[in-house]
Amino acid sequence: MITKNLLSVLISAGAVAALALCTQTSQGQITGVISSNVEGFFGSTSDTYQQSEAPLNPPWTAVGFALPYGPAGLPNIPALYAGYPNPATPITQNIGFAAPAGHAPASPFTDGVTSADYHIYGGYSTSATYTRDAYVRLGNSTTTLMYLDQPSTATGYAYEEAEFAIDYNVNANGLTAGATPNNRPYLVSGSFLPGGSAEFGAQVNYWWIPTVVNTGTGVIISYGTPVNLGSLQYQDYLSNVTGSFSSLVQDTYSSNYLAGVAPGQTGILELTGDMYLIGDPVSISVEAVPEPATVALVALGGLALIVRRRKTA
Repeated sequence: MITKNLLSVLISAGAVAALALCTQTSQGQITGVISSNVEGFFGSTSDTYQQSEAPLNPPWTAVGFALPYGPAGLPNIPALYAGYPNPATPITQNIGFAAPAGHAPASPFTDGVTSADYHIYGGYSTSATYTRDAYVRLGNSTTTLMYLDQPSTATGYAYEEAEFAIDYNVNANGLTAGATPNNRPYLVSGSFLPGGSAEFGAQVNYWWIPTVVNTGTGVIISYGTPVNLGSLQYQDYLSNVTGSFSSLVQDTYSSNYLAGVAPGQTGILELTGDMYLIGDPVSISVEAVPEPATVALVALGGLALIVRRRKTA
C-alpha cells in the first residue's frame, strides 16, 4: 500500500498535489483573496464510521457503494453553508488563518485502521486577467497529497470528500473569458487488493457576484444576483484491478470555456465545489502534473514508485 514514506517520495519526485486552474495573462483584474471556507468529511467501514471537521458534525446519510458515483452520487454530507453551492452573499471565513494560506485537518482522518488526509487553499496565478486564473489547490509542495489509505484489514468501502468556497475581489476592469485546454491533468496512483474499485472526482464552479462599492470608503454596500460562469470537472473510475495502478485525469468540462465578466462592474468571483476519493479496498493518492511536457515522465515515475504491491489479507 502507499505508506506515508512513499507519499513523501511522491511529493518530492512528482508535482504539487493541486487543482491548478491557470493561464498566462498580461494585466490584472483579480486583486486578492477575500475569504475561504472549507469542510472535510471521512467515512469508513461502509459508512458505519464517520468523521468531519468542526463546525459540522456527523452523522450524515449514506447512499451505499455503487461506483461510479460522480458529484451527485456521493454520501449525503451536510452543506458547507446555507445555499451552497449557489452563493447569495460572500462567504464567512472558517479557517484559522488568512486566505490564501489554506486549510488542512489538524491530523489525518482515521478510524484506527483506514486513514485519509488533504490540504486545500486558494489563490490566483500570473496577473489575474482571466476567469480561470483563480484556482483552488489540493495539497502543496511541502505537506500532504490528497490520499485514502485502506489496509487489507479494513472492511467495507471508505471515502474522503472536501467541500470548498473561496471569494476573490475583482476590480472594475472585469475578467476576460478564457479557454480551458486539457493541460492540467491529475495523476491518480495507488494499489488495489484483488477486485478493488476506486474513483476520484473534482468539480470547481465559477460564480460572479456583482457588487456596488462606496467610492469614498471602498466598502461593499450591496450585492447583485450571482451568475454562473462555468465549471471545471475531473473524474476517474477504476474497477477490478489488482496491484499497482496509475492514470491521468483530464478536465472534462464539455464546452472547454469559462465565461468572462464585462468591464465596468466591480464584484466578487466565488469558486465553490468539491473533491473526493472513494474505494474498496484501495490505497489511492492524487497529485497534479505541472506541465504537459512532464506528463509522461511523472506517470512513469509514479508507476516506478508504487511497484510494491499490497499483500492480500
